[in-house]
Amino acid sequence: MAASGGLHENPRLGVLDGLRGLAVLLVLWYHVWEISWLSPPNWLAFLPATGFVGVTLFFFLSGFVISYPFFRAEALGRPPPSWGHFAWRRFIKIVPSYVLSIAVAYALGYAQRQPSAALLPDLTTHLLFIHTWFPDRYGSINGVLWTLSVEVEFYCVFPLIWWAFARRPWLSAGAMIAIAWMWRAFWAHCCYTTLFGQYEENLPGYLDIFALGMLSAHIFVARAHLLRAPAMRTVAPLIAIAGFVALWLLLADCFNYRLNDQWASVWQIDRRPLLGLAFSAMALGSLASPRWWQILLDNPPMRFLATISYNLYLYHQIVARELLRHHVPPFVGDPHYDTQWQARYTELAFALAIAVATAVTYLFERPLLRLRGPRGAREPVKAAT
Repeated sequence: MAASGGLHENPRLGVLDGLRGLAVLLVLWYHVWEISWLSPPNWLAFLPATGFVGVTLFFFLSGFVISYPFFRAEALGRPPPSWGHFAWRRFIKIVPSYVLSIAVAYALGYAQRQPSAALLPDLTTHLLFIHTWFPDRYGSINGVLWTLSVEVEFYCVFPLIWWAFARRPWLSAGAMIAIAWMWRAFWAHCCYTTLFGQYEENLPGYLDIFALGMLSAHIFVARAHLLRAPAMRTVAPLIAIAGFVALWLLLADCFNYRLNDQWASVWQIDRRPLLGLAFSAMALGSLASPRWWQILLDNPPMRFLATISYNLYLYHQIVARELLRHHVPPFVGDPHYDTQWQARYTELAFALAIAVATAVTYLFERPLLRLRGPRGAREPVKAAT
C-alpha cells in the first residue's frame, strides 16, 4: 500500500497481520515453555520467558485497528462506522468463539480442575467479562481468558474514548498513559503482597498501550503525506528496525528482573509505555516501508497465523496442558530433564494447537463472520470523497 502511493485506499493493513502473527507465536511459545522448560541457547533464553508481552502487542494492535476505520473515514470524507456496526463486528468476532472455548473446557473437564473452580460464579463472571475483578475467578475455566475481559471492557468504553480522542488525540493519549501509570503505581504501593499482580492487569493498567495503538493509527492517517514522501522509503525500514531492536532490548532487560518477586509486573510499572513506543515504531515504520520490507511481515504464513490467532490463543493452553495430563508424548517420572521429550512435546503442542485453531477458525468462526448483522448494525453506505 505504501509503495502504491495510496496509504488509505485499502482498509486492510497486511503488516499488522504479521505483527498479530508474531504476537500469538510469542504467547504460544511462552505457555508451552512454561510446561516443557525447553529453552533456546542462553543468548535467546529471554524470549520464551518474556513471551507474555505478546498479549501487550495484541492490545496495541486492538487500539490501532479499532480506531483506524474512524480515522480513515474522516480522512476520506466518508461516514464513520456506525456504533451498531462496531458492536456487531466485535460481538460476532469475539463472543461465539469465546463461549465455544468455555464449553470445550468444561466438556474436557479442564475448567473443573482449575483452582477455586465453582460452576455458577465462574460462568457468570466470564460471560459478563468481569472475571478479572474477582481474585478467585481471575484464572478460572481457562487462564488465558483474562485478556478477553480487558478487550471487551475496552470495546465498551471505546465510544467515550473516541469522543475525546477525535477532538484532542495527543492530549487524550497523554491522559490515558497517565491513568495507566497511576493505576499500576497505586496497586504496587497499596497491595503489593496481595492484589497488585492481578489488578494491575485489568483494563486501566493497559490504557497506555491502547492509547499508543490509537495514536499510531492517528499518525498513520494524519501524516500520510509524510509517510508517502520519497525519503521515507529509506527511513521507514530503519524506524521499523529500531522498533524491533528496542523491543529486543526491553525484553532482555525484563528478563534480568526474573529473580525478583513479581518481576514481570514490577518491571512493567514504569516500562509498559516503552513497549508501546517500540510497537509503534515497528508498526508505523513497516507500514511506510517499501514492499521488500513489508513482505517480512505481510506474507502467507504470517497472514495464516493472524487469521487463526484468536482461536490459537483460546485453545493453545488447553491443548498443551491436556497433552501433559495424558502423558503425550509418553514419559515416566519428571520429564523436564529429558531433552528428547521436551523437544517432542514442544513440537506436538505447537502442531496440535495450530491444527485445533485452524479447524475452529474455518469451520466455526469464519462462517459466522459472513453473517449480516441486524439492520442497525450494518456498515453505512460510503459517500464520495
